[in-house]
Amino acid sequence: MPKPAFIEPPKFFRGAYSWEADEVLRVLVEVEHSHPEGSMALRAVRDDEGSIVDFEWIYANPAAERVLSWRVGGLVKRRLHEVPPELGLAGQFEAFHQVVETGQSCQQVFPHSCEGFDGWLQATVARFRDGVLVRLRDITAARRAETGLRETRDRMVEILENLPEGFISVDAQWRYTYVNRIALQLKGKPREKLFGRSLWDTCPELVGTVTEREFRRVMAERESTSFEMEYSPGVWLDMHAYPSGTGIAIFFRDATERKRAEQERDALLHREHSGRLEAEELARQRARELLAAREKLVQSEKLAVAGQLAAGVGHEINNPLSFVMGNIHFALEAISTLPQVEAREALRETSEALEEAREGAERIRGIVRDLKTFARGDDVHLRPVDVHAALEFSLSMAMNHIRYRAQVVKCFGTVQPVWANEAKLGQVFLNLLINAAQAIPEGDSARHRIVLTTSMRENQVVVEVTDTGVGMSPEVRARAFEPFFTTKPQGEGTGLGLSICHGIIKALRGELTVASTPGKGSTFRVVLPTRGAESEVQVPSLAAAPETPSVQGKRVLVIDDEPGIASVMRRIIGRGNEVVVSNSGREALELLERDTEFDRIFCDLMMTDLTGMDVHAELARRHPECLPRLVFMTGGGFTTRARSFLQNFSHPRIDKPFEPELIRRLVAQSPPRV
Repeated sequence: MPKPAFIEPPKFFRGAYSWEADEVLRVLVEVEHSHPEGSMALRAVRDDEGSIVDFEWIYANPAAERVLSWRVGGLVKRRLHEVPPELGLAGQFEAFHQVVETGQSCQQVFPHSCEGFDGWLQATVARFRDGVLVRLRDITAARRAETGLRETRDRMVEILENLPEGFISVDAQWRYTYVNRIALQLKGKPREKLFGRSLWDTCPELVGTVTEREFRRVMAERESTSFEMEYSPGVWLDMHAYPSGTGIAIFFRDATERKRAEQERDALLHREHSGRLEAEELARQRARELLAAREKLVQSEKLAVAGQLAAGVGHEINNPLSFVMGNIHFALEAISTLPQVEAREALRETSEALEEAREGAERIRGIVRDLKTFARGDDVHLRPVDVHAALEFSLSMAMNHIRYRAQVVKCFGTVQPVWANEAKLGQVFLNLLINAAQAIPEGDSARHRIVLTTSMRENQVVVEVTDTGVGMSPEVRARAFEPFFTTKPQGEGTGLGLSICHGIIKALRGELTVASTPGKGSTFRVVLPTRGAESEVQVPSLAAAPETPSVQGKRVLVIDDEPGIASVMRRIIGRGNEVVVSNSGREALELLERDTEFDRIFCDLMMTDLTGMDVHAELARRHPECLPRLVFMTGGGFTTRARSFLQNFSHPRIDKPFEPELIRRLVAQSPPRV
């Protein structure tokens, strides 16, 4: 590449000071003029005794002008104490003085306010002759993302502290990582006496009990469990343990009153047994119905609370995660397009660090997506899935339950991929395999079989799981997919497994049925559409185009009450396009009253003053020509109204956090203005 032309220093460099016009300064001007980060040089102003009393700008590159929102001509020859205090630079005199006197570089972070925008700047200060060289970087987005994540963490802690149940989490070495208020009351010890210590050291009474066995099983097999335990004589707890990270989390609630009521009931029934057999049977029946209804209510409450928590956390995380991921993508793209090979090589470590940060953000996005799936079971991301691979994976997970009960026989035919969600399909197969194993008694594995069969039926794949277990009566078979129905003893099952499987297969436009004969076994049949039927279930893909065309000369309106989202959208779209940002729905409607000439309108679905649904209603009434250009953005946390709205209207929708290429493709594919 040709060497950039030398930029002639301003006139005041030539002859103004003895060291300003030398070759070092010429090189500084040439190198720093086009640098993407703000760069400034200031000389020390000394009094007659040689003491530094101020600093004077001798150079500032265009990037410094953008960061400080200050004309370069307005900074050069101006002294540090003369600039407005809201720029944040006036307070850096002592830092600059220290660098000149000691020769030691430093880094300063300070608030910056200009033209109604409040942010944060990071300044790297190095000695430059009898003065300083300052490199400026805008770190506002990173500070805000850090603040948002910290607030989300604090909100989670507040929720856990206010739960009416006890909560404990431990890591893979059984060391406490969190103990809430209720759990501390039960232990009677302060947090500092528990954190970092082993659960078994602080609770030796659990060693060798059913509780230890269940906790260790959850840790090893990564499957949740529920049971009750007698914590101390006469004190009972309902326990629920599930995998969390590399360790486990434990919920518990006081069940003493319930156990006492059950014991009193049993004693009363025993005393009256001799003369009141009919009344005793009726009482037992009513007690079973009461316990079943209460268990259903408890499970429903837990699912509702967990769903609300998952939706809220996902919505709160998705907004800051969107502009964190967007800015990381933008930075990686900017580095990859640097014209000089040397510059790209110098930033290789920075690029690797950004790539690692992007991978971490992708992992967070996956976690949030799982939370949203838990909150909204109908939100299924579909892709081609190899049925045999899903069966093999599920079989490996269920083998511990099967090997002592039956032999596995595989009758796999030649089948096409199905259009499904791999994780959820694996969940269905795993549940069916475990149910089949539990229907077969232990100790006679040579006689019993679990047969896996796959075949094609027109454009559908048929998967059958057949066991030689005890089978089901017609009454049980009729209620097999009913939520909370179970034939297992109390505490060993919730009755939700087959119901959830049925819901998953139904959401995939498939069928789950069962045929059973008492004493001979059961066959569960899963029927799913093949990949050839994907057009029936796939939402029109915005990312289906093989390549994003060049986007130039478009006018785009972004409506979002999150400033970070607006900033990253401006960076993603802004090259060669005009991007207008509105921070509220009301402000956007006022703008559209004056100007509707936009190629695309990106609008957040959930905003504080007017929602995206309200904006849509007003546009439909006033400017219906704008509706084909409208794209909704959402971070989750849907209300009933929002879900109904998205089902009834066909506007494109993108989920936060989004990919930059998707945004650019939507802009490039915008419909023509009417």
